[in-house]
Amino acid sequence: MSEAADEAAGAEEAAAGEMAAEEPVVVAEEVVKRYFDGGRRVLAIDGVSLEVAAGELVVLMGPSGSGKTTLLGLLGGLITPTKGDVKVAGRSVVHMRDHHRTAWRRRHVGVVFQELMLVPGMSLLENVLLPLAPLGGAGKDEVARAEALLARFGLGDERDARVRRLSGGERQRGALARALVLEPNVLLLDEPTAHVDAENAEAMLELIAEETARGRAVIASTHDPRLAEDARVSRVVRVEAGKLA
Repeated sequence: MSEAADEAAGAEEAAAGEMAAEEPVVVAEEVVKRYFDGGRRVLAIDGVSLEVAAGELVVLMGPSGSGKTTLLGLLGGLITPTKGDVKVAGRSVVHMRDHHRTAWRRRHVGVVFQELMLVPGMSLLENVLLPLAPLGGAGKDEVARAEALLARFGLGDERDARVRRLSGGERQRGALARALVLEPNVLLLDEPTAHVDAENAEAMLELIAEETARGRAVIASTHDPRLAEDARVSRVVRVEAGKLA
């Protein structure tokens, strides 16, 4: 298939996703994930079905090794299941070609990884604009959007600061701004309060709640009871041994 045809197919998929607005934003159907670890076959996720709607904050709760982080990756199209189907914004990400899946995920899914993945030698603003690099870089509108996010997250004065100079809470909020710069439908958070104190955890929870109020489907994996017990959470889904408890 030519590059032009690929782009046309991607545009058709985008239009189809926008037409599916009445459906849940994320749908997992009997998802199974197996992988090999040192020659040993591991069943990480075992037949999970789950739906998440716009404006929901769903917490995947479970101990280390329960499969919650793997499930988070599956729900956002970051990981391809061994069996089953996952739909994001109305389209199956399982049956897409790799480059279409990447383009669809970039359009619809924002991710804050546990390790944050910020580039230490770059400024905070440059980090927030990184997701725009594969799309040809940031124009004036994108820069203005990034600056507005940083201001809303209390980081306006730090836009030119190198990441290594920022506190843990500032880095966490900066990673959240980066995940939101392309205005995704879905926000994935892996242990969003794991490395911050109570004050910064509360600030992060407040920002997450604001995003659900803006209509995003937010899914967070955690073993932190502060998040699981927060009144702003729509649902807590407990994951044990790769299954929903």
